[in-house]
Amino acid sequence: MIQPHPFSNSRLSLTAGILLTLLGIALLGGLLILYGEIPLLAAGADAGLFVGLLAVCGILSWFFFTYIRVWQAQIVMTLLVQVICLGVCYTAVSLLELEDITSFGRALPLRLAIGVLYWIVLMQGYHILQIKGEKQEQEKEEPTGILPAAAEPSEWLDRISVKDGVRIHLVRLDELHYIQACGDYVTLFTTTGQYIKEQTMKYFETQLPPAAFVRIHRSTIVSTEQITRVELFGKESYRVRLKNGTILRASGAGYKLLKERLNL
Repeated sequence: MIQPHPFSNSRLSLTAGILLTLLGIALLGGLLILYGEIPLLAAGADAGLFVGLLAVCGILSWFFFTYIRVWQAQIVMTLLVQVICLGVCYTAVSLLELEDITSFGRALPLRLAIGVLYWIVLMQGYHILQIKGEKQEQEKEEPTGILPAAAEPSEWLDRISVKDGVRIHLVRLDELHYIQACGDYVTLFTTTGQYIKEQTMKYFETQLPPAAFVRIHRSTIVSTEQITRVELFGKESYRVRLKNGTILRASGAGYKLLKERLNL
């Protein structure tokens, strides 16, 4: 699940991002004047454009890094952003006749140094905020594997009824692969297809037999019979592969619960 951008719901994060951008502009502009021998106006426009482009790419990259956590892909993304920003910046200053190709090339190492440093600081800040947000979400609704005494059913569910218009489907538990949260609804992924039911994840966590179903993430309950492999994927993050090839994400707590249920 994609977390909302930190700039949209935190003034502190937004302020930190603005200050980082202004600091990058001031630092690059000063270096261009001192070591790049570029006039004040041209250096200011150059630095503002280059760091501004980095800031825009940095805002959009939040959604990329939320999905992609493979470090090789992140390195490729970092280099690609630098190349794009340098290309756009060179085109702009050339069209505005602020610099020639010689002065731009002479100051290229300065731009790269500031650009990479800016990107690293921004990405590290994102990483910290992402981990913090995930922990807060997990604390709100994390699988515990322990049912409250008052909620423990006398009998576990052996099938799930799903209404589809005028028809009612009866999904047997041996057909159910996994359940995924979808707002106020859940989606049942079965051998015969997908079904949407107006019910909460907490309900299924407390009503399905715990020996056969495990809540591996706040948004996912999986059938242990369908699991073929569990893999480490990033720090405190795991992937669960099912018999049909589906890959599900498991949280740290969900992985520990899964190990207990599978006696690993």
